[in-house]
Amino acid sequence: MPPPILIEREGLDEDLTSLIDELLEAVRVAPTSGTMRGRLAMAYDVNQFRDAAIAAYAQAAALDTEEFAWPYYRSRLQGEAGMTEEAVSTIDQAIAIRDDYVPAWMWKGTWLLELNRYTEARQAFDHAMELGAGSPAVASIAQTLLLQGRFQEVVDLVEPDLSELTHPRFQQLLGQAYRGLGRVEDTRIALARSGRGEKLIWRDPVLARRQEYVRGFGQRLAHAQALVRSGQHQQGFSEIATLRKLFGADKIPPELLATEVWAHIQSESLDQALETLHEGVAVHPGYVRFHTYFAHVYLMRGENDLAEEHLHLVVEREPTNAWAHERLGNLASKAERHDEALAAYDLALKHGSENAVQVLHQAGLIEGMNERWPDAIDRFRKAVAIDASYAIGHIYLGRCLAEAGRFEEAEAALAWAERIGTHPKELASARQRIADLKEGDA
Repeated sequence: MPPPILIEREGLDEDLTSLIDELLEAVRVAPTSGTMRGRLAMAYDVNQFRDAAIAAYAQAAALDTEEFAWPYYRSRLQGEAGMTEEAVSTIDQAIAIRDDYVPAWMWKGTWLLELNRYTEARQAFDHAMELGAGSPAVASIAQTLLLQGRFQEVVDLVEPDLSELTHPRFQQLLGQAYRGLGRVEDTRIALARSGRGEKLIWRDPVLARRQEYVRGFGQRLAHAQALVRSGQHQQGFSEIATLRKLFGADKIPPELLATEVWAHIQSESLDQALETLHEGVAVHPGYVRFHTYFAHVYLMRGENDLAEEHLHLVVEREPTNAWAHERLGNLASKAERHDEALAAYDLALKHGSENAVQVLHQAGLIEGMNERWPDAIDRFRKAVAIDASYAIGHIYLGRCLAEAGRFEEAEAALAWAERIGTHPKELASARQRIADLKEGDA
């Protein structure tokens, strides 16, 4: 039997070192056990020792030829490492053991796409579709067609089911297909609707088997965060509680306390979030994220004065925090402190607000309320330049242009809104306002 795969262990956390020692001993006691080698491979895998994990999974698969997990996990790592040909070969070994696991077919198709083997990739995605993959398979089939330049087939595949295919990825795919067909305006709208082009992820429950081998504070904290992010709040709290026991009450890292606060916010346990926040600032008074979370919780509770206090603390310590400037703008706007709101919104935009369209919209409304039509027009024009599918922005732009007597431009803006078709009542109201203004000018 070949010896077990070893790693460089200098600088590892004590609990990870202990786990590796335990698993290596188990391999030495049972050198012909694929399960023991697979356990060692999983520990290497989830603790970021990729090359060692790939080799250890190969040993496990050679000893336990009926276990699906070993070649499946190995193929995933090979794919991540750019070993695409090897990943396809290894995933075929996994599929030969279990041919009904949807993610295996999805990954096979994905890697075949990377190798420009379009026909085989389409066959893999079609098979995943037959097994119930749903929208992820549709998106992958559409991507295959795009790469082949078959743009109309993408449109024919996606457009009829857009009411069900609601993920932004489908708008991105449509936008690329429209561009290939020369449909310029449709391209702008679809790509704007695609937002940041989020990936469409498929569930992969077999991967959960590896998680019991996560060790080291950083890895375990990331695991807790992933649990909360996926909606498994109680499991996340359990992992956080375990991590707390590693430290004295006055030495708990701020990142851990912040994760606990975030988990409470995600589970809408706001009183517990505040309790943890007070614990955090008592130990780490200079940790800015605590004040960000204080503001977030107080905003959720409608306690705007307290939220504003913490937001000011955030921007004092982090002047480039766009999120805090934006919230200060919202609070000032609600209090009708218009100049203060505009200044805060401008700082949010300057520092890269993730909600630039909404910030510009709110600023445009303030300019409009004060009948500063050129400034309002500028704000709304910038908003729709960022997001061409922002129908209400086109409508408000049209209204402001009309108020400034620029009726032809106003009609053009409303024509865009009509093409998007999402706010018919607001559009009708804007058209009536233009008609009234024209009649008054007559």
